[in-house]
Amino acid sequence: MNENRRRNAPRGGLLILIGICLFLMLVSSFSPGFNNFLRGTISSVLMPMQRGMNQAGSYLFGRIEKWRELSQVQEANSQMAQELAQLRKENAALKLNEKELEELRILLDMKEQYPDYGTLGAHIIGKSSGNWFQSFMIDKGEKEGIQVGMNVLAGGGLVGIVTAVGDHYATVNTIINSGQYVSAMSTRSGGTFFVAGDLDLYSQGLLAIQNVSLDSDLARGDMVVTSNISDIYLPGLLIGYVESISADSNQLTRSGTLRPVANFDALDMVQVILTLKKVED
Repeated sequence: MNENRRRNAPRGGLLILIGICLFLMLVSSFSPGFNNFLRGTISSVLMPMQRGMNQAGSYLFGRIEKWRELSQVQEANSQMAQELAQLRKENAALKLNEKELEELRILLDMKEQYPDYGTLGAHIIGKSSGNWFQSFMIDKGEKEGIQVGMNVLAGGGLVGIVTAVGDHYATVNTIINSGQYVSAMSTRSGGTFFVAGDLDLYSQGLLAIQNVSLDSDLARGDMVVTSNISDIYLPGLLIGYVESISADSNQLTRSGTLRPVANFDALDMVQVILTLKKVED
């Protein structure tokens, strides 16, 4: 029986094909009006489908265009980010170069300011805790000619004195520390007195002026330098300028404040004077 079905299957397909052909011939023999009706019916069914396909195609095309534009924008943003990073890098390098040039200019100015003294530039590589440079370490030492007792400058003014030396480093104690005294004088009046470190006072950016003779003609704005009678500091080193001066309660001396030239909040590079103060017997 199965064998008979397999033999009849090709005949059935052929009959269906013949039926379709006869149907098409029959339809084509109808009147033009019927043909128009048939076309209209088919169009009414197919047009919505075509319209939907057109809308879907337009939507997909729009999405593809938006994706392409987004990709282009992302690529442009990435390029701009790279260019901005490069510009920031170049700007940082320029600022570093400007800073180095400024430091070299200051060192050159100090050489011109103190032509009688040989000097050596050094970078600060460490400092004591706190906001100010009470003491710090530099990257030059005994192998570079640094000795204990050498005076240290920054910004054209006195910073402190070398207190310890290693092969390639040295420690500097600054004049803002409490208990540090510098014998000083006014370049205008010539009177001598002491400039003393005071950490409480330096919170205002100032040092103390002490033991000023009552008849000394010391006034606000006077330039103050190290005196000739100092036992550890070379003479004529700029310290700063008088900020205030007034009589003491004992009515025998005056005291006041001084604003140092060196900025002890932001030291970076210093100049070591390679000459020791000679103390006469």
